Amino acid sequence: MRFMSTRMDAFPKCSVCQQQFTPKGPAPFLLPCLHAVCETCVTSAAGGVISCSTCQREVNLTDTNLQKDTVRQKVIFHLTVKHRPTELLCTNEDDGNQAVCWCQDCEELLCEYCQNMHSSVKLTRSHVVQNFCDMEPTASNIPKFCSIHKYDPLYLFDKSCKRLICARCRFEDHADHEVEKVDVAAETVTKQLEYHKNELSTLQTRYQAYMKSIRQGTKATDETHNSLKDNTRHIFQSLRSQLDQREKEILVDMENHVKKTKATHHALLTACEEDKKTCTRVLDYINKVFLFASKSDILGLERYVGEMTRTCLDTAAPQTYAVPTAVFNTNSLSKLKANVSGFGAILTMDMDGKSEIIADRGTQTDDDFMADVEMKHKMDMEELKTKIDSDEKHIESLTKLTDKLNSEIESLKSVSPLI
Repeated sequence: MRFMSTRMDAFPKCSVCQQQFTPKGPAPFLLPCLHAVCETCVTSAAGGVISCSTCQREVNLTDTNLQKDTVRQKVIFHLTVKHRPTELLCTNEDDGNQAVCWCQDCEELLCEYCQNMHSSVKLTRSHVVQNFCDMEPTASNIPKFCSIHKYDPLYLFDKSCKRLICARCRFEDHADHEVEKVDVAAETVTKQLEYHKNELSTLQTRYQAYMKSIRQGTKATDETHNSLKDNTRHIFQSLRSQLDQREKEILVDMENHVKKTKATHHALLTACEEDKKTCTRVLDYINKVFLFASKSDILGLERYVGEMTRTCLDTAAPQTYAVPTAVFNTNSLSKLKANVSGFGAILTMDMDGKSEIIADRGTQTDDDFMADVEMKHKMDMEELKTKIDSDEKHIESLTKLTDKLNSEIESLKSVSPLI
């Protein structure tokens, strides 16, 4: 039952009504945030505004012309072939037979009878027919035809109008526009998508490193917490009769400090996880584009993918998270016997940590002062060592990334004279 539920969850859903898409259901339309909305929600949008329930982004349909999400349509089709093949009927003959294969050239579902006929007819025997168990994602190479000049293929791209046109359109309404072949235009956009993919892959790695750093900070906070508790108990053993109540107060403060620190880590981690999910989602969609999108599909995706990529990059988190170190302040230990209520505090060590110890020098014995300085020095050395190790790993990562980017730039220069 759990396995079946997982397979059902794999089907894309409308980001407004949450209904799963099916091959026979309302077609998916692509929102600027790269989520999908069904045709029913598009036509029934109140006030011409659609609110994506996944990322809460609002889209004004009067300003935005949504296009059909052909990539998700093909994803839905392949998921249906994989998990619900009994729902697919032969489209070659209206006889209600269950389909068993797919003709890539005709873009039709075939039953066993039609499959046999397909392979025996001279006109179609050379077609690529895939059985459902052998189907793999592939982009369609069937040319689209002009809606105005019905028998003329759309093999040109008008860069001014951002649309596909045929040869006759080129010399009629688009004579003065900048036009190039679909293959050339699609290749340019494909390179841009590759660049976006590399950027997002790097950003994804950065999120992973940042989340790992936050988790390490949480672990370090726990370790520091345990160390501080042990140290606190040791000090209060000699002053138990006078300090029992104060010990309880300090432990409560300590727990609150730890909870606050962990809450901060959790908030950072949650925000980072959401940003990573967005990055991963855009990256996954680009990968699906490469698997399922035709060249004409690709041309319509650059604006949305580029916008989402820039959004991911603009909200990118730093590579690592600097964890503040907490220490137990034992200044004025000799004075505590006369002023127990003021003893002990949980401090977060920063650049001014040393001055706090020195400022209280006059109220300490030499032994107390040296013990505090020794503890502070030990903790500073451990923190410095951890920071050096982190910086070395960061430098190594940046060096590898720089070498990779330089290699890709040189590769692109050798391929295209435009770069």
